[in-house]
Amino acid sequence: MAVFHVKKTSLGEDKTSLVFKGRIIEGPISKGMTMEIPVTGEAVIKMKIYDVVQFDKQKDEDKKVGLVVDFYNLPDDLEVVQDLNIADEDLNIVNE
Repeated sequence: MAVFHVKKTSLGEDKTSLVFKGRIIEGPISKGMTMEIPVTGEAVIKMKIYDVVQFDKQKDEDKKVGLVVDFYNLPDDLEVVQDLNIADEDLNIVNE
C-alpha cells in the first residue's frame, strides 16, 4: 500500500476529471492503482487512478505530483467527490 498526501484538489482542464495535487509519502504510485477516499469513519469511495502527472514548474514541493481521476461517464460522482473538498489529507493507494 502507498500513501499520498493531498494538498489541493482541482477540476481538470477537460472538466470531467479531478486532479489531486500533493506528494507521495510512501511507496510507488502508478496509473491503474486505486485511491481510497474516506467519506465517514467507516465508508470509503474507491476510485481508479487514470494518470499520474508531474508538475515540474510547481514551486511548492507539496503540489509537485498530480493523481488524475477520470469521471467522463460519471458526472454525479464527480460532483460528490468534488464537494468533499479533499485537502491536507493522507489517502491510501492500493493495487487492486
